[in-house]
Formats: sequence, structure tokens, C-alpha cells
Amino acid sequence: MKLCRRDGCTDVRRVGGSHDNGADVLGHLPDGRSMVIQCKRYAPKRKIPSREVRDLLGAKVHFKADVAIFVATTYFSGPAETFAAENDILAVHRDHFGLWNNGASLPSLGAVNGMGQGDRRHRERWKETYG
Repeated sequence: MKLCRRDGCTDVRRVGGSHDNGADVLGHLPDGRSMVIQCKRYAPKRKIPSREVRDLLGAKVHFKADVAIFVATTYFSGPAETFAAENDILAVHRDHFGLWNNGASLPSLGAVNGMGQGDRRHRERWKETYG
């Protein structure tokens, strides 16, 4: 929520918890569009499955949000990343989250959405580190 507010988002509020209808944060982007955010903190070896991204699409409809954003501390599976890109869901994986945390604005992350999960060298280093 602090990062959203830092980037000029308004009406930012936490709604997560049990029976949260697939949303952790609701608010408005600086341009006034409504947003719904789902956050997942997974171990580095796990990947976000496509069903979780599909659930966020349902939350976008439920909350009548203009933009859906999925923030994760790990990477998305290939099908999950494809689904996100095809349905205009901003998929913020661990590398993008690091960029956001280090000063990149949330709106600027939209430009790298669907760009994959690093180059070959990055994936090899990740496999060496996490197996």
C-alpha cells in the first residue's frame, strides 16, 4: 500500500483476508482508474499458477475495477504469464517487484508486462540458486 501511495494512487485500502473475493488492495491509479491488487508471498521455488491469475480476473469483474494487478514474490508459470498478458492483468513478478520497490513507478511497470521472466542467463542463475 505504501508503494501505491508513493506513486500517487488514491483511496488505497487493504481488503485482504479470508473471504476477500480475490483482492488484497483496492484503490485508484493516479489517472483515476480503479484498481484491484492481489498479492502473493511464495517461496522462490514455487510459481504462481494460472488459476490464481484467473481468480484475479474474477475479482476485477466483482469489484468493477478498471485495472487488475498481481504482485508476487516469485515468478509466474508460463500459462499464468500468458493469461495475464492476454487479459490485460499487470503481472508483477519478483524482479518487477524489486524495480517497483527501488523507485520505478507502478504505471511504468505496465511497459514490461508480459516481457518474460528474465533472459537465459538470469534463468540459469535462478536454477543454480534455487534448484
